[in-house]
Amino acid sequence: MRLLLAMFVGLLLLAGPIGSPLVQVAAADDRLADRPVSAIELQGLKRVSEQKVLNNIRSRVGQAYDPETARNDVNRLTRLGDFGSIDVVAELQEDGTVTLRYLFKEEELLAEVSVVGNRMLADSALLGPTGLHRGSPRDDFLIQRGIRLMEDLYKGKGFYLVEITVDPKQLDDDGVLIYEVIEGPRVRIRAIEFVGATSFTPRKLRAQIETSTWFPLLERAALDEDQLVKDVGKLTAYYRDHGWIDVRVDRSIEISPDQREAKVIFLIEEGRRYTVGAIKAQTTEGGPTTVLNQSQIAALMTIKVGDAFRADLMRRSIDAIQDAHGVMGYLESEVRSVPIRHGDSTELDLLVQVKEGEIADVGLLNITGNTLTQDRVIRGQTQLNPGHRFDGREIKRTEERIRNSGLFSEAKVRLQRPDPTRPNERDVLIEVKEKNTGSVNFGVGVGSDSGVLGNISLTQNNFDILDVPQTFGEMAAGRAFRGAGQQFSMNFQPGTEIFAYDISLTEPRFLDTPISLGGTAGYYRRIYEEYTEQRLYTGGTLSRRLGDIWFGDLRLEYTNVRLSEIAANAPDQVRDDQGPDNLVSIGGSLVRTTLNSFTRPTSGSRASLSYSNYGALAGDVKFNRTRLSYTTYLLLDRDFLGRPSTLRLDGRFGLIFGGSAPNYEKFYMGGRSLRGFAYRGVGPSGTINGVETDVVVGGDLMCSLGGQYQFPLVGEFLDGVVFVDSGTVNTGTGVMPYRAAVGFGFRVYIAALGSTPLAFDFAFPFLKQPEDRTQLFSFAADLPF
Repeated sequence: MRLLLAMFVGLLLLAGPIGSPLVQVAAADDRLADRPVSAIELQGLKRVSEQKVLNNIRSRVGQAYDPETARNDVNRLTRLGDFGSIDVVAELQEDGTVTLRYLFKEEELLAEVSVVGNRMLADSALLGPTGLHRGSPRDDFLIQRGIRLMEDLYKGKGFYLVEITVDPKQLDDDGVLIYEVIEGPRVRIRAIEFVGATSFTPRKLRAQIETSTWFPLLERAALDEDQLVKDVGKLTAYYRDHGWIDVRVDRSIEISPDQREAKVIFLIEEGRRYTVGAIKAQTTEGGPTTVLNQSQIAALMTIKVGDAFRADLMRRSIDAIQDAHGVMGYLESEVRSVPIRHGDSTELDLLVQVKEGEIADVGLLNITGNTLTQDRVIRGQTQLNPGHRFDGREIKRTEERIRNSGLFSEAKVRLQRPDPTRPNERDVLIEVKEKNTGSVNFGVGVGSDSGVLGNISLTQNNFDILDVPQTFGEMAAGRAFRGAGQQFSMNFQPGTEIFAYDISLTEPRFLDTPISLGGTAGYYRRIYEEYTEQRLYTGGTLSRRLGDIWFGDLRLEYTNVRLSEIAANAPDQVRDDQGPDNLVSIGGSLVRTTLNSFTRPTSGSRASLSYSNYGALAGDVKFNRTRLSYTTYLLLDRDFLGRPSTLRLDGRFGLIFGGSAPNYEKFYMGGRSLRGFAYRGVGPSGTINGVETDVVVGGDLMCSLGGQYQFPLVGEFLDGVVFVDSGTVNTGTGVMPYRAAVGFGFRVYIAALGSTPLAFDFAFPFLKQPEDRTQLFSFAADLPF
């Protein structure tokens, strides 16, 4: 009886009163699905037009009602940003159809957005990042985010005490958003202290942080809370890298009474410095290691027993152990270290845990992303050979080589999952993204040795001499003569003293070998005071990199040389070499370099030895020439901003022997090669009818020694240098008479001109000869080599 009564009440509730819909459900309810839609009603619209809503919904009168479509309608309308809330209700009518009712609550619009109280920053600079403007929907989250963005802008300018608020009454009553700014004074950091630091000097600690003190024109030193947080982390890492693993660092800020200056105090609790008591190794399962035993692992580690526990040395040690496993093909190996303390002792043991994994060989090399560049060009950048044992380090090295090739904007080398059919092999996927490798460049240079020199060049670093275009459209689209990784260039250099043009082509992997084959041809004219030299030349070079730091090449060159416009006071040595002469040379060079940078080195060295023979194969002259040079860079110091001070030491030696070289092939010094003396201002004196003149001619022996100290002056823009240059050029085998000069100069770094600085030097000779031509000032682009 109770069950029948409940069913009757339920039917009455479902039926509802006479004349009303049978049932009303939310869009998420599926009970009315598949019934025909007889009407769509839109309620709550004031500002938004009905047509805009109808254009963005998929439910239609006459179609079957689909709750999923109604839900998607809500999502689509929400993304318009015009509504604060949207509901959809489906109502069952007496005829069995469904009426859809969309209930809207529109977003309030901002009638106006403005900033008041700002003097240092313009309205547009403050409001632009917020994205809020007149007519934007009111969004309290975006309004509060705007306050944070504005505060960050002010703090970046040094206004650490800025306060920004919003007038809530005007926003609620009129929809007007007004940001009220109290800028406060600009706060500059006047002092930095390190409280509790006893193991390192303040100078050493300042070098680890970015926060600096104010200095007129050079350092703005705005108080930046975010930077202080980063500096706390840097100081913590620095201490832990030197054995203080329990160190705690915090910061405090003291503002002056006038609120214009601040003192930053770094609070340091150093704790105790720990040393390494013992080194143990085991697998992650707790057993003995099998790939490398405990003594081998200890030998690979940079950190040793008795050393201070340094986190940076521990990271290097882990990398070394990881690399050693990778060299042997254990790609899945994982290494981690666990420091083990012993009560109150300052000694701790290091437990090295190794997950050795399985050994693997190289499987397939798959390359994607290269639409123009040939696969062989990319394969030439890797030493991963299918079927050979894997070297885990080569994955990263391959990625670096591909990026450094200059052919791709992106390069990723990924190890693929094992193939069950080849469990002992691992495939490699190389993903590249090609970039535009051709360019046309225009430039002008000025140097005290070369005068004014223009440059127009056309280069293509992904050239293919065999990719002849089939159609004009292919040529116009830039898809011809590309893809083989060859390096092609044409240069035209007109100048006041030099005029030159040349064309060159280099195949970096000749016949798919590590050997590079290159050829060049060109014309060169140089105007000297006594004559004009003209050269027409061509030649070829075979070169190869020998490991990571050695490079060697072999060269064959033909040159036609002619001297013209010879002055009346030109010595006999110049007139005797008037030519034209044909020179054929064969030779080679060997270079070793360990420099950490080729544009602004701070450590490492470069040594070069070259030899050329003229006349052994053909030609009008016969002689031998050899050159030896050595340059090393020593990092002496880094200031508190991390800028380096370096010492550069140079030595050069050259000798001509086994014949008579023409005057234009001999050695000269002066200008940038020996500062304090004019270009080609040092050397033996020429003669006219046996009588010495004041005109310098070339020598058969050249040697020079020099040193230069470079230090920062103004930010990253200006460095200073002091230097000593010395050397000589003679016709015999002795080094006397010798020349030397001291000087100072400046190096100006301009980002728009690249990483090569402009050099301006003043030099004062203190060892010289009466016939030498001196020069106080010289300038040029300061190329390292």
